[in-house]
Amino acid sequence: MVRKTSYDDSFKAKIALEALKGEKTATEIATEYNVACSLVSKWKGELIANAASTFSKGNIKAVDNANEQKLYEQIGKLSMEVDYLKKFVSKYR
Repeated sequence: MVRKTSYDDSFKAKIALEALKGEKTATEIATEYNVACSLVSKWKGELIANAASTFSKGNIKAVDNANEQKLYEQIGKLSMEVDYLKKFVSKYR
């Protein structure tokens, strides 16, 4: 079974910007970075479509959502630890 390759966001942005410059064709860029030509075109389209959001205040909201998710994960972990410690202490009382 073939594994699906995932690419870092900064890598995608780098390729999309290079495609947007127009100095090289999508095929040349794809060959240079060893990615599919369709991905180069897709990432370029996403960059164009989402360029306006870079300058909006909604971009801050995306960062806040990421931080919020980390906090919820930490709360879950700490809750599990508290439950475990309560059970541990109740055994020795």
